[in-house]
Amino acid sequence: MWLSPLSTLTACLAGALGFVTMVTVPAVVFIALPLELVFVTPDLGIIRATTWYTVLTGGAATLIALVVLRLTPARLRLARLYKGYRVRQLEPHIWVVEVDAVQGYAMPSPTGGVIVVTRGAMQLPDDELAWLIAHEKAHLERGDAAANLWWSAQLVVLNLALGLASIIYGLTSRIPLLRIIPRAYYRIAMLGIRLAITLFVMFDKHLGRLMEYRADSDAAKTTTAEAGIRLLTRIPGALEPSWGGLFASHPPTVKRIKRLEALRQP
Repeated sequence: MWLSPLSTLTACLAGALGFVTMVTVPAVVFIALPLELVFVTPDLGIIRATTWYTVLTGGAATLIALVVLRLTPARLRLARLYKGYRVRQLEPHIWVVEVDAVQGYAMPSPTGGVIVVTRGAMQLPDDELAWLIAHEKAHLERGDAAANLWWSAQLVVLNLALGLASIIYGLTSRIPLLRIIPRAYYRIAMLGIRLAITLFVMFDKHLGRLMEYRADSDAAKTTTAEAGIRLLTRIPGALEPSWGGLFASHPPTVKRIKRLEALRQP
């Protein structure tokens, strides 16, 4: 049970590092420090206040983004993720996207979570489709999908911070003598988001693979390992889609098959 909380912690650390680098550091360097040199408050009051207010703002923005993402109905989120494709509800917790590729996806929702499968997956043999649905259901029950939602919220906040940096840079970069400040600010912001993404990929890539192995095992216990082996043999790539690198990397299919072979019933 430690994988999902650890993945959530990694996403929060990555987002905090990115936000502090993109917002807190520039605010202190370019705003609070000059004001401090002018007014000279006790105990560096302006710098301390700027630091705390920006950090609290980042935390509040993350929580708001998380709540909005979690409360957004499944139909709206799927319409955004699969632009141009028809989406229909098959059962209360199962949605189908009219895409030929064979894919599945577990997504938190206000109703407790939904499983999304493509039209191509619906054409699988019954036991393989059951294994795929059990695999995604395991992601929901284990909290893996909820952990991914934390990273989505962090990404929303980091994109807002980067957008703010871009606007400031665009408005002030042509001002004589002052253009060096927005240019430095924008470079710091870009460094921040790169650090955040690098940190997340470094740590969560391994955690994501362990989550996939665990979901494979859970699905094999609920259905059969043989069904999972046939499905993975049929599909050389990852079963879950990836939008903009938001989700953890999947382990090699060969290793997943070997692990399932070890779970075969005699």
